[in-house]
Amino acid sequence: MLDIVIAGAGGCGREVYEMAKETYSPEEFRIKGFLTDIPTDLDDYPDIRKEADIVGSIRDYEVQENDRFLLAIGDAAGRKKVAGILKGKGAKFLNLIHPSAICSAYATLGEGIILYRMAGISDHAKVGDFCLINSLGSVGHDVVLGACTVVCPFAAIGGNAKIGEECFISTHATISPKLTVGARSCVSANSFVARNVPEDSFVMGVPAKNY
Repeated sequence: MLDIVIAGAGGCGREVYEMAKETYSPEEFRIKGFLTDIPTDLDDYPDIRKEADIVGSIRDYEVQENDRFLLAIGDAAGRKKVAGILKGKGAKFLNLIHPSAICSAYATLGEGIILYRMAGISDHAKVGDFCLINSLGSVGHDVVLGACTVVCPFAAIGGNAKIGEECFISTHATISPKLTVGARSCVSANSFVARNVPEDSFVMGVPAKNY
């Protein structure tokens, strides 16, 4: 039996914990607990702590042979940082694809992907390591999604778009087909991207403009 360790114990961590229970067979996996550098993260959630408590900090935890990790950090830069720390310790990551999610058999997935309930990845999309696609987020056909990018609920990325590493595509944002969003950029909620977005940008509005 393998032990699941959830890296992050905030809101994202609690969501991932619940989805992990719905996704992985208890005959094959045991949820060992959470890693967090904030020891009070679960103080208001005794129901969860009864089942899976904090087992250490991200920086100090010693990786065990049977450990398999889920990266439950909600922001793109944080995902890259924590993934790097744990990979440096020899951590092995699982992909969590919730049973209600739709993922094309022709899509290419990297390591450490989190695919929430009812999220979708279409055919021949390429999803980089440690991406997170939240509930009802949609990644169109032939999209390239850079590592550690976060796609929020109801966000839609049109076919053949290219999204750089560490991007944050906020709730209800729409990226038109064939466009590029540069690395480390944020698309604000309810925005419509109708032209390419440079690296390190913050865009918002309809159509989205750089601020």
